[in-house]
Formats: sequence, C-alpha cells, structure tokens
Amino acid sequence: MMKAFSVKSNDYMYVLYVSSMIKSVISLHTLINNKIQYKETEIEEQQKAKEAEEEKKRLDEEKKKKLEEKKEKEAKDKDAKDKEAKDA
Repeated sequence: MMKAFSVKSNDYMYVLYVSSMIKSVISLHTLINNKIQYKETEIEEQQKAKEAEEEKKRLDEEKKKKLEEKKEKEAKDKDAKDKEAKDA
C-alpha cells in the first residue's frame, strides 16, 4: 500500500514538473515572439521616418528649383525690359 501511494505521489509530482516545464517553454516562446515583433515594428518605424525625411528633402529641392527658375525668369524679363528701354 505504501509503495503504491509513493508511486502515485511521484506520478503527480512528475505531472506538475512537466506541466511547469511546458508553461516555462511557452512563456519563453511568447517572450521571444514579442521581442521579434517589437524589433520589426521598430524597423518599420525607422523606415517610415527615413522615407518621410527623404520626401521632405525632395520637396525642398523642388521648391528651390522652382524659386531659381522664377528668379531666372524675372532676371530675363528685367533684362528684356532694360534692352527695350535702351532701344526706345
């Protein structure tokens, strides 16, 4: 009787041990998945920020080009008016 009780107790302890190990492995797996997901999110945010910065630079360059073209056009118009004034 004592031996049967001891074997039964050992079986219960084994079940508790195995279930505890399984729970630990699942928790570790979840932790690793969360870390991977966090890294991926961080990388995506960095890429979006980089793309936004590049877009801003591109728009700034376009504005500068338009301003330069406008200034050149104004300078040509002024030169043409000056030439007409001299000719008249």
